[in-house]
Amino acid sequence: MVSVAELEADPYPVYARLRRSEPVSWLPELRQWLVTGWDDVHRVLTDVARFTTEQPGSPMLEVCGGTPLLMREGAAHRDVREALRPGFGARQVGGFADAVARPVACRVADEVFPAGRADLAADYFEPVAAIAVSVLLGLGPGRGAETLRRWGRRLTGVANDFGRDPAARAAATADLAADTALTAVVRRLRAEPDGSVLSGLLHAHRPCGDPRPDADVVPVLKHLALSVIEPGWLAGWTLAALWSEPAQLAAVRADRALLGAAVSEALRWSGPVGVLGRRARCATTLGGREIPAGGMIAVAVASANRDEAVFTEPDRFDVRRDVRGHLGFGTGPHHCPASLLVPALARTALDVLFERLPGVRPAPGRRAAPHGWKLRLPGPLDAVWDARPGSVP
Repeated sequence: MVSVAELEADPYPVYARLRRSEPVSWLPELRQWLVTGWDDVHRVLTDVARFTTEQPGSPMLEVCGGTPLLMREGAAHRDVREALRPGFGARQVGGFADAVARPVACRVADEVFPAGRADLAADYFEPVAAIAVSVLLGLGPGRGAETLRRWGRRLTGVANDFGRDPAARAAATADLAADTALTAVVRRLRAEPDGSVLSGLLHAHRPCGDPRPDADVVPVLKHLALSVIEPGWLAGWTLAALWSEPAQLAAVRADRALLGAAVSEALRWSGPVGVLGRRARCATTLGGREIPAGGMIAVAVASANRDEAVFTEPDRFDVRRDVRGHLGFGTGPHHCPASLLVPALARTALDVLFERLPGVRPAPGRRAAPHGWKLRLPGPLDAVWDARPGSVP
């Protein structure tokens, strides 16, 4: 029997054992089925006739004040997803990374790097991601970015709590309900559309003068707060992986064109999103187990991304690995709409870091402290450097 505590401490040894002996297993603490093998994970994510993202009773419905995109199906899902799609396209993301994200990273670097040491996760990667994505969404770099970053942390806590701390859920619900800053921007963009993602969410594919109602906009945007800080987590995981592999770190430092491959491999090796939730629409058989209608399923994409049947030496981080087939952003109709944005921002933040601080290294005595299961975070990244602050090599 597998405990949630085991999974939170380090899920990967547990996943390896389950893939060999019980690829679909019952988690009694959560009353969910855990799916760990690549084929079964892929099947659940793509077979929309048997498995749905709708999760009645999910705390996210209460905390977000409605149904986020992740839990919508059918026409309601397609409508909102299509409204968001243009803002996350390849051309938009590429231009945004150069024109907005890089200057943001440089401004945050100017504030953080002169100190000579920092927790790069909390002090650099997360702020860069939060400010840049908030600008893209249309909320601006100031109060909007601070709000979404705080909300993202709240939502992370709820996702990883599994109902064990009602007080944490209540606090998150109250915090996200205090949404005056957000609703003020929504109100303005209803009357004065611009080119932002939020404006598109309100107006795209709608009759003139008839924007989407708050129920189709506000809960979706609140849940996107997770995506606001996810690029920071991915950048952190990439740096942590490179610190654990000195030869690969040296290769990336010598050729920063490898950063894209490093970020993609980090997403496979230890992506921030470890588990996706699904529910069985009908009684079905999966991995030799009988799943009842309505059964809740924890789809471990992190386990699938280390399946020995798909990847050679899957527990090894390798920047030269071909990882085009990983499931770090899911697959199927609910594939993450920000799948281009998240790695682009992570890569940009890392590029500025290595450009400005070529000697950045773990602080003396630093101990790795990854944590979380459904959402797995790299923990503090205490670092020091001795390059002249703000210098470019």
